[in-house]
Amino acid sequence: MAKPQIPVPIHKWTALKLEYLDYYLQAYVIATKQSREKYYIDAFAGCGECIIYETGCQIEGSPWRALNAVPGFTQYYLVEMDGDLASHLRKKIIDKDIKNAHVYTGDCNEVIPHIILPRIPKNVPSFAFLDPPGLQINWKTIQSLATHREHTKMELLILYPYDMAIARLFNIALENQACYDTLTRLYGDEKWRDEFKDSLRLEETPTQQRERFLRLYINNLLDLGYKYAESYGPLYSYGHKPLYHVIFTSDKDVGIKIMRDVWSKTRFVAGEMGYKPIKRPSIHP
Repeated sequence: MAKPQIPVPIHKWTALKLEYLDYYLQAYVIATKQSREKYYIDAFAGCGECIIYETGCQIEGSPWRALNAVPGFTQYYLVEMDGDLASHLRKKIIDKDIKNAHVYTGDCNEVIPHIILPRIPKNVPSFAFLDPPGLQINWKTIQSLATHREHTKMELLILYPYDMAIARLFNIALENQACYDTLTRLYGDEKWRDEFKDSLRLEETPTQQRERFLRLYINNLLDLGYKYAESYGPLYSYGHKPLYHVIFTSDKDVGIKIMRDVWSKTRFVAGEMGYKPIKRPSIHP
């Protein structure tokens, strides 16, 4: 297998997603600054460095967006399946002498519930960024994150790759056991099968199918007890082709208010006219 390119090449729509994440994380740490502890999880951390195809600009990936937030998180738990990407990120963190960031190489569906969550107190603010390149997030992992805290729930920001990965499986999943199992792990049960059969019976359009299965996923999140589960997007590729939504979950009125505000603004990426780096407090409060 070829080694991954570092920095990792990304498209503009991925860079935009990182901008939205950055703005929310900065607002999050300010909103929770009275808490003595706060924790960050990144399930697909990558190497921490990206380069935008369209502009040629090198930008920071999600781990550094979180590490740059002021005031910082108490601990950062960064998971990456690819050993080369994880090693690059780990080396840079060591070189910068960052003591409270921990890089784990492995499957986030194993690392998060068995290694990371036991290290996070159940009564402090915590945030998880779940940005899979495909269908790698199992529903059981979502459940473990959602049920970890005692009195309120961990905030989640989840990439939901309907057009990018999910939609293409439906037509073959009823006859292909591997695809069937993948969708069942993604949604948590077999309700997706009945939804798909209903969609076929009603001769729904691709847009209607997208809305149906987005609603199914959001309703599953709400069934976990979240007060809010809202989608943003879809984000589009060239030719106005939808790729994915980003879904945010929270129990906090202030959390959803901030996310709605963050997503309502027009964002630019490095190399574009109108781009301005995020402003952060100059000192820790």
